[in-house]
Amino acid sequence: MMTDQTILSALRAEDDAGLREVYLKYRIPCQRFLLGRVISRQQGNREELAVELFTESLIILVENVRSGRLSELSARLDTYLNAVSHNLYRKLLRRNRVEYRDPEQLPPPLVEVSDPPDPEAVRQELYGQLKKLGERCRQLLVHFYFLELDWETTAEVLGYKNADSAKNNKAKCMKRLRTLYGVLNANNKP
Repeated sequence: MMTDQTILSALRAEDDAGLREVYLKYRIPCQRFLLGRVISRQQGNREELAVELFTESLIILVENVRSGRLSELSARLDTYLNAVSHNLYRKLLRRNRVEYRDPEQLPPPLVEVSDPPDPEAVRQELYGQLKKLGERCRQLLVHFYFLELDWETTAEVLGYKNADSAKNNKAKCMKRLRTLYGVLNANNKP
């Protein structure tokens, strides 16, 4: 079995053994990565797409090695192939994205708004929901959103261990607030 560096040398020398080794060694793991972590489960023809993405990433690998753009790896070869195939998938999604240029092409709104909400009513509703969160969450959200304090200052003022701890607690508080507004249900599903 060849090492990653030996494979690169073989590819550079246009030795078919290097290409064969990459294909046999990394095809199945890369396709598993794509199917398990990258390609959406709603995507049709997932298996065929995984094969196609791996093949394209293999072609890119060979082209990059032979052109001199890739002479040494900063990570393992399978990591490189996974990253290339992941980027190819994202590029495919961007290319297939529906873009609306004419306002008449836009889909209908999910909710019809008859009258704009009264800002004071919205503010009072928010204050009411913040009170339901409890004092600690209310203080954290007020310091961050309304007083616009940075994380270090917020952590210091409210007695958190560090800025990361304050950030984590803010995320939990926001999740609870979204649940109160009905944006999330109790099972964390929007």
